[in-house]
Amino acid sequence: MEPTAVLLPSTVADLALVDRSQAEVLLHDHTSFWQPPHVEVRAGQSCRSAVRDAARHWWGLPDAKVATTVGIPWSRTPGPADHDRAERRLLLVLLPPGVLRPAAGPGARNASWWPITRLLAGEVVTRPAELAAFLDGYLQGWLPDGQHALDW
Repeated sequence: MEPTAVLLPSTVADLALVDRSQAEVLLHDHTSFWQPPHVEVRAGQSCRSAVRDAARHWWGLPDAKVATTVGIPWSRTPGPADHDRAERRLLLVLLPPGVLRPAAGPGARNASWWPITRLLAGEVVTRPAELAAFLDGYLQGWLPDGQHALDW
């Protein structure tokens, strides 16, 4: 019997660039839904470090402020497809006041700034599904710091 390789889950950090003053978030169009851009987290690197590097590279934000409220996927029952699952984290990067808002991001995909109120009204499908409530809770101050499960 040949030994089987154990594949460790990759780690992906979804990066929601948030303009607090306008209560808007930059999202990328994926045809049937809108989503924050994501970055692969290298081995030995933290999600926060990967997000800071991406914000610096994509948008020229040298000292990106990452919020302490983090979204994580709901736990799932382990199954046969676990070998290709990714560990996910949704981190909020706060656009510094007075900085010009970028219009795109990685790969210059179609991107738009969305008001959180329009997301809450259900005008657009997002991934994660609870992105609007998560962002609203953070911006309104009723969502405490820490990890919060979201439906991916």
